[in-house]
Amino acid sequence: MSDALPPQPPAETILVSGRAITPAAGAEAFGALNIPAEALNPASGRVEEALRALGGLQLFRTSSTRTANPTSEGLTARALSGNAASRIEVTLDGVPLSDPFFGFVSWGALVGQPLAGAQLVRGGGLGGPGALAGTLELTSAMPANAAMLRGGSRDSLEGQGGIATQAAGGALGISGGFSRGDGYKLVEEPGPGDVATRYRQWSLAGTARTQVGALALVARLSGFADQRLRGVEGADIESRGGDASLGATLEGAWRLGLTAHAKLRDFSTVTRTLDSTRTVATTALDQVKTPASGWGVELRAEPPLGEDSALQLGAGYRSAEGRTIERFRFQLGEPTRGRVAGGSQQVASLFLNGSHRATPQLLLTAAGRVDRWRLGAGELSEFDLANGAPTLEEPSDARSGTELSGRLGAVWRPVPAVRLRAAGYRGWRLPTLNELYRPFRAGQDATAANATLNPEHLWGAEASLGWQPLAAVDLSATFFWNRLSDPITNVTLGAGPGNFPGVGFVAAGGRYRQRQNLEAIEAHGVEADARLPLGPFALTASGAWVDAEVKGGGLDGYRPAQAPEFSGSLALGWQRGGWSASAMLRHFGARFEDDQNNRRLPAATTLDLEAAIPLGHMWRVELAAENLTDANVATGFSGSQLERGQPRTLWIGLSWRPAAR
Repeated sequence: MSDALPPQPPAETILVSGRAITPAAGAEAFGALNIPAEALNPASGRVEEALRALGGLQLFRTSSTRTANPTSEGLTARALSGNAASRIEVTLDGVPLSDPFFGFVSWGALVGQPLAGAQLVRGGGLGGPGALAGTLELTSAMPANAAMLRGGSRDSLEGQGGIATQAAGGALGISGGFSRGDGYKLVEEPGPGDVATRYRQWSLAGTARTQVGALALVARLSGFADQRLRGVEGADIESRGGDASLGATLEGAWRLGLTAHAKLRDFSTVTRTLDSTRTVATTALDQVKTPASGWGVELRAEPPLGEDSALQLGAGYRSAEGRTIERFRFQLGEPTRGRVAGGSQQVASLFLNGSHRATPQLLLTAAGRVDRWRLGAGELSEFDLANGAPTLEEPSDARSGTELSGRLGAVWRPVPAVRLRAAGYRGWRLPTLNELYRPFRAGQDATAANATLNPEHLWGAEASLGWQPLAAVDLSATFFWNRLSDPITNVTLGAGPGNFPGVGFVAAGGRYRQRQNLEAIEAHGVEADARLPLGPFALTASGAWVDAEVKGGGLDGYRPAQAPEFSGSLALGWQRGGWSASAMLRHFGARFEDDQNNRRLPAATTLDLEAAIPLGHMWRVELAAENLTDANVATGFSGSQLERGQPRTLWIGLSWRPAAR
């Protein structure tokens, strides 16, 4: 734990990093926001909660990643709708963190893992098929000899630690973390069938870095498991996986880089619903397993162009495949039907990213890429479990296409303390295997898949004014306009009781939906960020106001689901010697749970506190409070009741880190 969103610390020398070679100077023209390591470790200790403090950024639901279904944890920005898939590409050392089948971010893989910082670019045009609404580049830190253990409300227990050693020409390190707790009941008026949302999560990673002459190498091998219970006994969720990556950078007249990665994932869940009295639980789906795999390689080269120009050329290839194996249509507690659905996808890319300082005050930048995508033949088959007889066969043909995306930007400093920035861009996103082929149920609602979905496309423009009279002081405001064409969303087509294509029977009170491409989502608004040191104090703020509406599909004028009009945070940190304290106030605006804007989720404001008390040079006591006022943060609906997010959670812990030699 540490101060919330403190000023950017001094640059730190690192042996080698897996980030893209020579981060283009043009990142300034793209409005890149550099996030220091301290800001990625809030009171909750979770990276994703720190990101929610940035104006306009959101996971699809406001649920904690201790208790939510991981399929609701895609990251997006600027009210550009959302679902399981992330519309912001999140990478760790250049390697995508998205699940190959679902497209959600595997936040469980980051539990207890040290990070050196992050860079956020809002808006499309960079990063390829997963970077529709922007990019978030996380950079790992080399594990260090350190440990932390803390306990909290509802028998919660968390720990993390690392061990590192110097090796010939480099270093080796192992880092890991775990988190467990008894959780809480999801509704204010639980019935006999409601139970607490127990969870257990862990991750483990090994990192090796070395330097051989002009060649720098970094290799990482990691694994994680994430188990959650969704408020009803037997409604278990588990996601697990492993990742391997290799990064290489060769310094010379040309700077060359390579990043290669491979990942394995599996996901299982049991969906259970409660009756109106919240007494009897009925199993609707047993998603037995969802094996998926992905791999990719990216090559980069930067020619020597002098001090005023930089150019990065590259090529990449990504592949993903996966399928879900499920049992459904339960009768008398036993499944009667089986389902297998899935497919594969590949993307080959060519890209460039360049910048040129035309004058000492004017920087011009451009990025562009060509992506050739292919969806392999998909399947959706259902069969009778008693005799194996097929009941549904919906194969889909392979198809392919080509997408162009890019970004143009400029930043002008009429005086050193003032910067004016403008950018325009086009981005795109390929439908995930989950969206294309897998029907699903959430509570009493059922949503059909759609193998004919088209890629999403985003056009956008933005202009920004920034003021930075001192290195530690930075104030900025960005005005943006985005149009998302062909957005993939869950469109309500009917209500139960009744039988519907692709999902079967939907009970009374349930809704029948299908994934569809709508005409568009248009969003415009303003984002503001501020960083202001006040002696031993540091004040930071971030906020966004977004006016967004859906076009087409019979939903003209409606607001996208789960997209608040305003969100933001205000944080105050204090440090003196080894002592520190911070407070963060966060606000989530009102939003709608559904596409038809019938189910409204009220606004909420939360307060988080942290403090650290040194005990000598190596030990310190850490105190934290999440949602100190116990505000009711509505995340969705469970039957007729609002489902609530993380309640007040108090922590006390002890951390150890030996003094540097």
